Amino acid sequence: MLEKSQLPMRWLVLVLSCTLMIGNYYCFDNPAALKSQLQQRFNGAFPPDRFEFLFNMLYTLYSIPNIILPFFGGFLVDRLGARLCLLMFATTITLGQIVFAFGCSISQFNVMLLGRILFGLGGESLGVAQSTLVASWFKNKELALALGINLSIARLGSVFNNELSPVIASEYNVSSALWMGVVMCGVSLIAALILIPIDKRADAAIARTKSFGASAPVAKDQGFSCRDIRSFRPIFWLLAIACMVVYGCVIPFNNVASSLLMERDFFRQPPPACQQCGEGAYAGDTNCSVIAPTCPPVPPFSWPLPALNRNCSIQSPEDQLHCAHTAPYVTEAMINCDDDAWKKGPFSAVYCSRKSAAAAAAATPMSVPYLISAVLSPVMGYAVDRVGFRAGLALLSSVLLTVVHLLLGTTHVTYWVPLVLQGVAYCVFAAALWPSIPYVVDARLVGSAYGAITSIQNLGLALFPMLVAMVYSVENKYLPSVEMLFVAFGALGSVAGILLNIVDYKNGSVLNRSSAAAARSTA
Repeated sequence: MLEKSQLPMRWLVLVLSCTLMIGNYYCFDNPAALKSQLQQRFNGAFPPDRFEFLFNMLYTLYSIPNIILPFFGGFLVDRLGARLCLLMFATTITLGQIVFAFGCSISQFNVMLLGRILFGLGGESLGVAQSTLVASWFKNKELALALGINLSIARLGSVFNNELSPVIASEYNVSSALWMGVVMCGVSLIAALILIPIDKRADAAIARTKSFGASAPVAKDQGFSCRDIRSFRPIFWLLAIACMVVYGCVIPFNNVASSLLMERDFFRQPPPACQQCGEGAYAGDTNCSVIAPTCPPVPPFSWPLPALNRNCSIQSPEDQLHCAHTAPYVTEAMINCDDDAWKKGPFSAVYCSRKSAAAAAAATPMSVPYLISAVLSPVMGYAVDRVGFRAGLALLSSVLLTVVHLLLGTTHVTYWVPLVLQGVAYCVFAAALWPSIPYVVDARLVGSAYGAITSIQNLGLALFPMLVAMVYSVENKYLPSVEMLFVAFGALGSVAGILLNIVDYKNGSVLNRSSAAAARSTA
């Protein structure tokens, strides 16, 4: 009997399915890659702590729908079909990104928040529909490889965003960078439109071959039941807790990483005498054309603020020529480097160009964890299948992430070291966690278990950004307090990992065995 997995067309389907997810991954982290630029755009509208709250809401509102949707996304795919769901969800994320970019263009943050809600309604469920379709083409044949390639290529969307978005924002403005996200979603939507008829024709061809023989009975989906959750064993809940806090160490950190790295490595606050043109080391120099000999280099330190009176109305670059160079001076929060009046102003152009360059440089290291994960995911998946040690690797990942945030928050070690460690920990944890689920729940509950753990993951991703904003608002800075919050998440994950290994040992070390040995023990 003909199957999709026998068709050479499956490799084109894989290419299109990878393209389908790139727009989703690209746009999910649009705000993170452009955090500094977005803050510049809304400098006059919100104080720093209020902006921090609203910025983190962009991620919280994405995650809130996905606390519930994972339970029903698979059900919708089963009922409506993967093809229709692909079109629905790809259209939804495109509309969400359009609303998000439009809100930025008109400087309305509430509209941007609405866009992220729409984007969240489609984002996670698109992954469910895409995985279902890929599984139908690679069933019993190269499925693990196909899903690994899919995840690796999709994560490159995050890398493209981190590299490309700050450059577009610097060259044009932050709204243009967000509209580029719309283009990427459009490419993904086109991939869906090409993929749908290919899959439809393949199903029609298979149906014709089946018409010559007896039809196989079709299993009925029982849907999700709350009774399923009550039957999950303690080891499952330990995996769920570890998932929530470990992903809480990675994704909410990535949301604010560019600003945190600006503060730590790329635009650090210089000594008081070096912070203001016309004052201290720059007394008598209102232009600050060069860094004073007694001041630290730029970068990693910031350029001094322009000597412009804060009572001036700066609506165009020329307005700066008529502005007094006397105290009280403009503060950093008053300068909008996304606006040509400041970007091209004679007294603020150098400051803005240095800050934009620092923001672009700070976004580049954010790609490191995703690049490492993209490269290592298929390799780690294969290794975990062969050697097992899933519970042990989950614990190791949590400990590594705790070390990562201690290094970032309490030392001046180069940022490459902790970010590389984070990428390794992120990849190892994902390779250990997701294949563990079938070993700790009954076979009939695997779908519900994946839905439950994804829901718990998104609960953390909704709450943790708000905790970050609360901690930031105390001092209006990230270091060291925000990093200590991530250290606490890592420590909690380590405790969950220790308990997970203890419970697994008492259950016969099912998780810490190889896949073949674990399968034999649960058979």
